[in-house]
Amino acid sequence: MFRATNSEAAKILHSKRVSHKFDALPPLSSIFGLEMEQKEPTSKPHKKSSKQRFRLILQEEGTFAERWAMKVQPLQLKWLAAGSVIVVAAITYALIAWTPLREVVVPGYMTTETRIMQEEAIQTADSLSNILEAQGRYIANLKAIFSGELPPQSMEVIANIEPPEALPSSLSQQPGDALTGLRSRVEEEDAFAIGKPGSLESSGIWLPPVEGQISSPWDPQVGHWGVDLVAPEDSPVKAVGSGTVVFAGFTSGGGHTIMVQHPGDRVSVYMHNSRLEVQSGDRVEQGELLAFIGNSGDHSSGPHLHFEWWESGTAIDPQLRMSLE
Repeated sequence: MFRATNSEAAKILHSKRVSHKFDALPPLSSIFGLEMEQKEPTSKPHKKSSKQRFRLILQEEGTFAERWAMKVQPLQLKWLAAGSVIVVAAITYALIAWTPLREVVVPGYMTTETRIMQEEAIQTADSLSNILEAQGRYIANLKAIFSGELPPQSMEVIANIEPPEALPSSLSQQPGDALTGLRSRVEEEDAFAIGKPGSLESSGIWLPPVEGQISSPWDPQVGHWGVDLVAPEDSPVKAVGSGTVVFAGFTSGGGHTIMVQHPGDRVSVYMHNSRLEVQSGDRVEQGELLAFIGNSGDHSSGPHLHFEWWESGTAIDPQLRMSLE
């Protein structure tokens, strides 16, 4: 019994010695210079389905009862959001473009009333430019006649100016109590201003341009298209009627000359003055001072006024229209 026991103990001791020897050996990986990699189990990623569906649900807050539901997909939600943006943008554009709101929202936008006024102003400016061009040709022809470059008969052909067309109502009639009151006051003053210079013009009476004697009458056969009125030098020369000064300057034959355009296509001419008191473009009234009698110009032989009267481009005897001594 004791021997068996000793033999078994010996076997156990021998096996332990052998196992210690193997434990002392280096691992194979260090002997061959290799490292053994341990593979970990990999889990395959879960592929999401492209056809995922969602539900939009409307529930009551208290009872959580379902009142409305709709199944949607992510792609449908994207299209719904894009469509909503487009609809909102279209409605906003329509409100701004087709309603009066654009006048408030869009900076610098021209209102309809302003656009109409601009169109009328352009039309009026175009009409006025045509009128000024025609009057410029008319005045140029008069200058040519008085300087001797054209014969007086040419006025019958080239001096016909058509009356201007009616101006837009926005310019011919200005609303407002101030203008209405001013018109009424001026009309009342003109109705009772019998002794006022210019009041006789409405009756067809033209004032003589100067107080003097006729030294040379109107004689178209010798080319004398007016009358010569002798008066002391520097005597005042007055307008025979109201009108607009279309020329105020110096010509070689007429010296210091003034031409006044009157209503009804009438023109009065004043020559050989010593000095002028008005300029081209001035508005003058009947009896207003224009110049002073002088002896200027090549056709003058002494202090006097050469006065001419033209109607519709034709020179006529001034004594047919006014009383001259």
